[in-house]
Formats: sequence, structure tokens, C-alpha cells
Amino acid sequence: MLTFADEGNGSGMLEINGHSRPVSYELVVAREEDDTKQVRIRLKAPRDWLLEQGFNGEAILVRDNGARIPVRREGGLSVEDNVAVTLEGYDETEAGVAATEEYPELKN
Repeated sequence: MLTFADEGNGSGMLEINGHSRPVSYELVVAREEDDTKQVRIRLKAPRDWLLEQGFNGEAILVRDNGARIPVRREGGLSVEDNVAVTLEGYDETEAGVAATEEYPELKN
């Protein structure tokens, strides 16, 4: 069972097919029973920019520290969708490792 552990915000670059755009993102950390932590990364990106870049359901978030995290949207994307599209990614930290070590954005 997951329990809420922490949250924070950060900024980075969203990359698709060699093109990039600055974005803000939010982090939510949940702790598993075995003390591993799951980090959910969520951001909004402009629909039209995604379409112009040939978005195929996955992009890369490049955090300020250089870490690269895949972010996705399930299903297709078209001009009928909302102008702000939500993309999500997930990461896990090992038991015994503080989430703030891997995600200093949580200290904000």
C-alpha cells in the first residue's frame, strides 16, 4: 500500500525529437511498505507545440541536474484535445535512500 510522503516542484526542459522547451513540473512521493519510494512526475505542455514536434506519446524531461526522465501520455493527441496536455512519469528510489538526495526539488 502506498502512503503519501512528500511533494515539491521543479523546472527543466521537455525534449521531443531534438527540440526542447522549458517546463515546470510537480513531484509527489509515495512510500511503499518495503520503504522504497515511488516518485510521480507530472507536467503540462502546450498541445500545439507537442503536435508540431511530432509527439508520439513520450517525451523526455531533463531536470536541472541533468537527469532524464521519460514522461508519457496514454492515447493519441489531436487538435481536439485540451490546449494544455498532462504528461506523467514515474521513478523509484531504493529503501534507505532519502528521496531528497535524488530529488532536491523536494526541499523547496
